[in-house]
Amino acid sequence: MEEIDDLILYTAPMSAYCTKVRMAAHLKGLTLVERFPPEGYGSAAYRRIVPMGTIPALVHGGNVLTESDAIVEYLDDIGAGQPLMPSDPMVRARNREISRYADNRLELAARALYPKIGIGKDDPALNEALIRNVAALEKIVTPGPFLTGSLPSLADCALVPVCNVLAVMELYLPLPLPWPVWFAPYRAAVRDLPGVALLLDEQAAALDAWARARMTS
Repeated sequence: MEEIDDLILYTAPMSAYCTKVRMAAHLKGLTLVERFPPEGYGSAAYRRIVPMGTIPALVHGGNVLTESDAIVEYLDDIGAGQPLMPSDPMVRARNREISRYADNRLELAARALYPKIGIGKDDPALNEALIRNVAALEKIVTPGPFLTGSLPSLADCALVPVCNVLAVMELYLPLPLPWPVWFAPYRAAVRDLPGVALLLDEQAAALDAWARARMTS
């Protein structure tokens, strides 16, 4: 693993956005100093370090950077390990497009359903939004074998952790989702990357523990 001085990542295990950055750093062969937000996410103590109070947050050389895509692109820009943003302008744009789709159309649609876990009440409108957005993946992406080509990139770091979140919705609401025909072999290809399965399983375990706690509360 490559080490760059003073790269500190504030993170939390169940967050898809944090897992995106952790997976990106791992694929780059980069070691980050990982810390949990002091006194908890959004605390006054954490806001003294990261004014936005959000995760993930990267602290480097006294500068604070939030938003997962910005962090991954910054790591590329400072020459840290294998680039995760291809040089071709269209492919770079596609990476940003897919990452934002994962964050804004899939993760946020799933997050809107978090309060429904454990209460036994359905919300057809929220269900329909998530189902529609998952179904759209079939037309938006054709992996080869990764989302934008032969090498993993930002897009893969974004989508697969969000799919861990979707799997929790599918299991605990329950809400069957229309996964693309390509998804199972694609996910297997991502998990086969050295060390990636462990990161994804850490996130999945944290999500499962959270959902189980809601079911029994």
